[in-house]
Amino acid sequence: MIKGSSLFSQLLQHFPRTEFAQLVAKHKAERCSKGFTCWTQLVSMLFCHMAHADSLREICGG
Repeated sequence: MIKGSSLFSQLLQHFPRTEFAQLVAKHKAERCSKGFTCWTQLVSMLFCHMAHADSLREICGG
């Protein structure tokens, strides 16, 4: 069986999570967040862009 990763997974590999976390900490980006983390926000926004989602319902369905 051939194992491969999705195009979306391959795209996310270009964003190193440790460096991303360091930048979030440096700029105190999650200081007042109550729901999504910055990483989750980035992933969801990339998904929306790639899926050409037009509504919140499409995003949630994805």
